[in-house]
Amino acid sequence: MADLHLGGVSGSGRARFGKGWGDHRERIEENWRALVRPGDLVLMPGDVSSARSHREVQPDLAWLDRLPGWKVLSRGNHDRWWNRVEAVRPMLRRSQRAVDGDAVEVGGMVVCGTLGVPPRCSDPAEEARQLAALDRALAEADRLRTAGSPVFVLWHYPPFDRNREPGPVVDRLESAGVAACVYGHVHRRSDWSLQVQGVVGRVRYACVAADAIGFRPLRIGDWA
Repeated sequence: MADLHLGGVSGSGRARFGKGWGDHRERIEENWRALVRPGDLVLMPGDVSSARSHREVQPDLAWLDRLPGWKVLSRGNHDRWWNRVEAVRPMLRRSQRAVDGDAVEVGGMVVCGTLGVPPRCSDPAEEARQLAALDRALAEADRLRTAGSPVFVLWHYPPFDRNREPGPVVDRLESAGVAACVYGHVHRRSDWSLQVQGVVGRVRYACVAADAIGFRPLRIGDWA
């Protein structure tokens, strides 16, 4: 699940996308506790909190830690509290891990990722930076993986454009033998049906923006 936008929906501007955001924290918690088991791995590709600093994000990290499962977080475009991953990791709770241009191993599975860019990015310099960060993350994931262990990629933006044409990230994921890529960022109903879902080539893609999946964690498979 991506795009939880914890820390006050009114301040984050999410309310304009629908009335369901008014009680979204309560709905997420109820659905999460019903669906996620203690040993599950929950992938969270960005926009976890609308907090603006390490201090402001503390209640959201504490709330998230109380929910079942292991959580791996990456940065989204609204995660203003997130600076360097080296500064983020020390304040994470026991059940939380973070990736940003690198990778972690959790329970025999490897997760890597970075913020990413839209599939048709208007900023060539930023696109080059994010693709370089992904290359570093995939290299680290390859170093951590053992025979048969899946690799998951967190990439905040859709990897394909509205015409379902692949962005530059797609070839990299295919070449790296990634099991799945999860992404979010899209919040309009008119956009949800345009997102690529399911297996393309050898990679499974899943749009997991919280409102797109009804504020219910989406199970993308059982790799345990």
